Amino acid sequence: GIGSVEGPTLHMPQTATRALYRDILRTAQRWPSIRRAKVIEEIRAEFRENRNVKEPEQLQKLLAEARTGLAALRSQSGLSSKASDVDFKFGDF
Repeated sequence: GIGSVEGPTLHMPQTATRALYRDILRTAQRWPSIRRAKVIEEIRAEFRENRNVKEPEQLQKLLAEARTGLAALRSQSGLSSKASDVDFKFGDF
């Protein structure tokens, strides 16, 4: 029934979100800025704020923003954009 359809659908975004979160934090650790610690805390806070979002459209929007942010962090860090399924965006850096 419905449970069998929702289970995998909800599990996949959590897995993708966790992987994206870790990738963003790893990239932020290498970000050459005096604001690095503040940016890392902002990233953690934003993920905490949105951890209970279940609506698929909102999740996709947040994940897309995060991917854009990760790409920006990588660009500003001088890191190449590795072949990856995950990227992120976080407001202003």
